Amino acid sequence: MLGMNGKKICPIGVDLGSGYLRMVQLGKNDRGLFLHSAALRQKPADIEFHTPTWQHWAIEAVREAFNGNDFKGKAVVTALPSDDLFIDPIKIPRSAMDRISTILPQKLQKRLPFPVENALFQHIPIDSGEKNGSDIVDVLTVSANRELVNQHLAIYEKAGLEVSGISIWPVAMVKSFMNFFCRRSNEQDIVAILINVGTNHTNVVIARGANLLFARVVSIGYTQLEQGQMVQRLFSEIDACVRYFEECPATGQIGRIVFLAGNGTSRTLCDRFAGLAQKMQVPAQIGDVISAVEINHGPECIIDRRNCKVDWATAFGLSLEGLN
Repeated sequence: MLGMNGKKICPIGVDLGSGYLRMVQLGKNDRGLFLHSAALRQKPADIEFHTPTWQHWAIEAVREAFNGNDFKGKAVVTALPSDDLFIDPIKIPRSAMDRISTILPQKLQKRLPFPVENALFQHIPIDSGEKNGSDIVDVLTVSANRELVNQHLAIYEKAGLEVSGISIWPVAMVKSFMNFFCRRSNEQDIVAILINVGTNHTNVVIARGANLLFARVVSIGYTQLEQGQMVQRLFSEIDACVRYFEECPATGQIGRIVFLAGNGTSRTLCDRFAGLAQKMQVPAQIGDVISAVEINHGPECIIDRRNCKVDWATAFGLSLEGLN
């Protein structure tokens, strides 16, 4: 969407999860990216995720957030919540890649937490095996329950918005990483692990530049981390992700850690990530997208940079999906 003075306004990125609704609209002008408008709503504690009551709350929250802020247009790019996406790496013979649409249901039917006949599939080739002479292709598979996809899309339809695209959270995280924390050309060849702690989940992504190599959801978020022993379990799970990834020699070694988090995230977590980086002997940083972008300082776009542990990286990445 082109605006005045050569500005381009992106679609609204909507990150609707189990704890928060985040709506973001980015734009681009001659100085670079800027935040045009944003809205945040927290799910009431007495509403259970995925119930009809939650869906009604989500519809009203989206409608209220849209009408109460200076968003341009009704086009949104969204992604399914972490709970609703099943991600699994598999190996397929290179000669069978042209039949992957029929192979995926067969390979995944016993792993899926829902009937395979209800599944929608997407796949991302990670490594063709050509570099090491292998006939095996590593593929990251993404599956979702068709019924949950339709329920998710119905929220925006009933709120009066138009879904111009539905993405997946790993791609959105990589979009934010590339646009805000991987701008130098020499950084794009470094394999980075991106970690995003949410309300009830931690999303782990490994990428080389814009190329997604690995993704996993760990069922531990800020809610669970209030119990001290869960911090150690979270880092054990992250360590398992690293070990699994580095057992695939063709993908390379991790050379960077980016903790996608707001300024108000806990010092304990930051210290633990610093310790992880020291153990791996790689540089680490906190990637706060709010601090990395110019903010339109109008009254409709007020985001508190202080004491905010809510991370906006996925919502930012979804809005960036519409930036060509």
